[in-house]
Amino acid sequence: IEDLPFPTVTCINGIALGGGFEMCLATDYRVMNSRAKVGLPEVKLGIFPGFGGTVRLSRLIGVDYAVEWISGGTENRADAALKVGAVDAVVEADQLLDAAIGIIHQVNEGKLDNLARREEKKGKIKLNAMESMMAFEISKGFVAGKAGKHYPAPVEAIKVMQKHAGMTRDKAIEVEAKGFARMAKTNTAACLVGLFLNDQALKKKSSAWEKEASDVKLAAVLGAGIMGGGVAYQSALKGTPILMKDIAQEGINLGLKEAKKLLSKRVDKGKMDAGKMADVLNSITPTLNYGDFKNVDLVVEAVVENPKVKDAVLRETEDAVREDTILTSNTSTISINKLAANLKRPENFCGMHFFNPVHMMPLVEVIRGEKTSDRAIATTVAYA
Repeated sequence: IEDLPFPTVTCINGIALGGGFEMCLATDYRVMNSRAKVGLPEVKLGIFPGFGGTVRLSRLIGVDYAVEWISGGTENRADAALKVGAVDAVVEADQLLDAAIGIIHQVNEGKLDNLARREEKKGKIKLNAMESMMAFEISKGFVAGKAGKHYPAPVEAIKVMQKHAGMTRDKAIEVEAKGFARMAKTNTAACLVGLFLNDQALKKKSSAWEKEASDVKLAAVLGAGIMGGGVAYQSALKGTPILMKDIAQEGINLGLKEAKKLLSKRVDKGKMDAGKMADVLNSITPTLNYGDFKNVDLVVEAVVENPKVKDAVLRETEDAVREDTILTSNTSTISINKLAANLKRPENFCGMHFFNPVHMMPLVEVIRGEKTSDRAIATTVAYA
């Protein structure tokens, strides 16, 4: 693509990550939808770009930004990509083709020099020896400290960029390919690729279950505190109002404090405004009793990890909810069959184990008991 005898432009109208973005980098210019994303997230799989990504991106946007994008494995929005020069224009989806054709016309009219752009990507990185040493050595130290010794890909990516910095394209790509092959054979890469594939398979399986799920318009968590507050935060953030019940006001206060803390962090990072934070927080209703539980569709029990306590709380809750309400337990050690033994409707009961901290851990373990119905599993999976 990069050596075609005419100017080339890529229209990016969605998610261009990994090899998809590396292909985009081979063209002379890139036009991007304002809602699209680009990036090279290969380090998350224990590898780094192996189809020219480290070569072209480092020459296109400079070493500092390339190191940040590649070692961080970030997915970058259109405005960020335009700012660093990874793309040449950002437009709305219906303007992509016109914008791309406009760039071709500018090349044909002599207003843009696509051959100079190519030579820049195919040449050496424009740093002298001192600048190169400072850029790469400082980056390696910083990234190594952040990634840790068991996660070598980010640092290895920087080493490869440093090695091919003084080379032209063909030799540089050969260096990249050899480095990529070495990383692809590591145990870390094998484990992370396996994890990725299993995650994709799990998402497909979850989607199939979700089709059979009942709607959860109102949830409840039993036991506030840090865990209960985390569950309440996650539920409310995803759009499902939730009751947060505890036997003591101190627990309620701690749960609300946890939810507020997590929401405040989102505001501080620019991911949410104060108005949205207030709306989410208001969808968490604290309570010391079961007064509103007749309206609850799904309950998450998250009290102390004690079989007798959980058994008592679950039986008490079962009497307070509708006959079709799903009960779940956040237990990590107690048998679901044992907890179901004293319930009137064991078919509506299963395990739903959140890992701590709830807001940071993408895995939720859904545990089927001997008598758990498909509806209970489907509804729990959809909610989780």
